[in-house]
Amino acid sequence: MTTQQLRQLVTSAKDVPTIEDRGGEIHVLISPTSVQSAHLIMGTATVPVGGRVIRHAHPHGEECFYVLQGRGQITFDGIGVMPFQPGEAVLTPQGTVHSIENTGDEEIRVVFAAGPLAPSPKDGHILHE
Repeated sequence: MTTQQLRQLVTSAKDVPTIEDRGGEIHVLISPTSVQSAHLIMGTATVPVGGRVIRHAHPHGEECFYVLQGRGQITFDGIGVMPFQPGEAVLTPQGTVHSIENTGDEEIRVVFAAGPLAPSPKDGHILHE
């Protein structure tokens, strides 16, 4: 690969739009549009103090996130509620309806990944609110 081709594999938060969606802010860093990924997306997300990411599911793949900052809880419909804190990673199984609530006194910041990809971006999330 040339240096130019290698450079196309690297992206930055300043190079992608901020998406305000489902109760938080998202920067999708790795995606088919940013670096031509074929099987996953990866990025960062924040949830403000007292905020909540609305109930949704990922019918085509799993989602996981690693908590950098903040405390909260994830509710898995029909399964239960699990608190999380910095240094922990959470897996959401494919198709599981879930929501996230910031129960702490600072913004939640996570790094997330999901895969495999849905056939189209609109098919990647099904809202349940």
